Amino acid sequence: MATGSSPKHEAGRDPGRRTPPATPQEALARAQQHARRAAAEALEALHALIDATTLAASGEAAENSVLAPAAKLLEGLVADLQPSSSGSDGLLSSFAEALDAEIGRWEKRSQRDPDARAVLRAFLGVRELLWEMGVRTHPERGAPQPPPKAPTDRPRPARAARVQRVRVEG
Repeated sequence: MATGSSPKHEAGRDPGRRTPPATPQEALARAQQHARRAAAEALEALHALIDATTLAASGEAAENSVLAPAAKLLEGLVADLQPSSSGSDGLLSSFAEALDAEIGRWEKRSQRDPDARAVLRAFLGVRELLWEMGVRTHPERGAPQPPPKAPTDRPRPARAARVQRVRVEG
């Protein structure tokens, strides 16, 4: 074909086909929609596999097992990937909430298992990174809050100068 287009892609020839994007922005928007749907489906499949595993192992669904925080995280991620979702803010918030739950579990475990402290430190490091990126958990959802700072009785002393300037003769 001399024009480079096939009859299938011409308007009106195949009513089930989509119309090609007119701009790069439109193509990127479509790609984003497809990627979000595909990611949501993959997470749903992972959640189903976790349910199958916990049902086979203990007779309970993931929501009632040790994997409940992971199941909750997956549900939150799937909800955040829906077209009506605000996007990455919700993803990071869901991740931060699940991370806080895991930190709580590993804090308890580290009291009796010295090897669990390394895992706890790793989770705390990830939470610190999220904090630096501005991701915070919501206090009304039961996340632990730092204790309020007590007012200091005396002001902090001024820092001493770190560099001394010395007059050089010569």
